[in-house]
Amino acid sequence: MLNKLDSVFTINGKFKLKYKNQSSTPIYIGLFHIDKKNIKRIFGFPTNVPHWGSSVFMSDPLIEINGNIKEYKPVNILPPKDIIFINSPRIKSGKQTIALLNSGDPIFNFNIVNATVINTIKEKIIQYPFSYFLLEKIDDNKNSFSPKQVDEFLKLFKGEITESESFKKLSVYNKKRFNEKNIAMPLLENASGEKSEILDPRYKKHLVVFWASWCGPCRQEIPLLKTIYNRKDSNLEFISVSIDADKNEWEKALKEEKMNWKQFIINEKDPDYEKVQMRFRLNGAIPYTVLIDNRFKIIKSTVGLSSDKELEKFIDIK
Repeated sequence: MLNKLDSVFTINGKFKLKYKNQSSTPIYIGLFHIDKKNIKRIFGFPTNVPHWGSSVFMSDPLIEINGNIKEYKPVNILPPKDIIFINSPRIKSGKQTIALLNSGDPIFNFNIVNATVINTIKEKIIQYPFSYFLLEKIDDNKNSFSPKQVDEFLKLFKGEITESESFKKLSVYNKKRFNEKNIAMPLLENASGEKSEILDPRYKKHLVVFWASWCGPCRQEIPLLKTIYNRKDSNLEFISVSIDADKNEWEKALKEEKMNWKQFIINEKDPDYEKVQMRFRLNGAIPYTVLIDNRFKIIKSTVGLSSDKELEKFIDIK
């Protein structure tokens, strides 16, 4: 979202900008205004989703924004003095932006996948069967759903989107998930540069934490993990798996953090990443913590930075 596509001068508060999307798939576009005092205003766009605003629209053929902007203070964010958040007037747009502004992130902010979650997502796809936003969000959360549920979602999409690379890639991935128990787990590279088994069968349970050197919350959680590690039950194995693309950054982080348990690395470019992703139900959001048994059966999982009490409860420390 921070990649600069283009810029144009505003004259008396007006501007016109043309952008040609190089991809067949719509992309997300945001607006930033920088005044003569170098103050940056970040646009927010009103939506039809309660308690949710969007910082982007999509690359539809025509976007029109007419009206006055208003400053606002975002909740739980303390921006630098040279940044101001503003609400834009409503957008006149094409169907992809309409689908985005009428669906929104909140329907995917779930802790448990239940019938209400599934039905809400289905209703939105039926309403907007062409929406790349909805397809992308399902892809982002694909491992939170069962293969059957993802298959039901995919069958509701209609038109040219079903011929897109994104749709086909998710379809192929999901078909493999129906037989994921038969997928052999790969050996992963450890901190010594050797390939080894992920789980040690001498332990009954395994706490696996997916992280990366660049992930602030992941690094913030490490001191807590160290404390819990020193108090854990002897039947529990600790394992950290980095998804760093840069091996050097991972090795640097290991030297800095000094974690005294098994360390592995794998990223999206590795052919075996998909196998790990499927078996551990990894969606990509980190830190991702999962408790499993020796058969790779998931007992519990959680996403995001945990507190000491949450982590103690997660692994049943009394």
